[in-house]
Amino acid sequence: MIEECIRNTFDVLTNRQTVEEILDSEPKTMFYGNPFEVEDEDINEMIEFFENTEEYEKCGELLELLKAKEFAEFDMFLENLRIKNGQTDYWI
Repeated sequence: MIEECIRNTFDVLTNRQTVEEILDSEPKTMFYGNPFEVEDEDINEMIEFFENTEEYEKCGELLELLKAKEFAEFDMFLENLRIKNGQTDYWI
């Protein structure tokens, strides 16, 4: 059952299926964590699972997702600084 949960969450995170499509399917299955608010720890555990099943392409996709998440968080950090400190035209 845990395998199906991990695969469902992977499919949602990689846009292969929507949450609604999975919930409408039979038999009813669950997700590994909250696919709407996935934590880095959840992704790392999913990577470990796919390493053990030798599905390295999926590991690569999840690693790319982690990188994208880091960039998005950094962009939000910079945007918050801009809002707090004002716009500047100086670039390094």
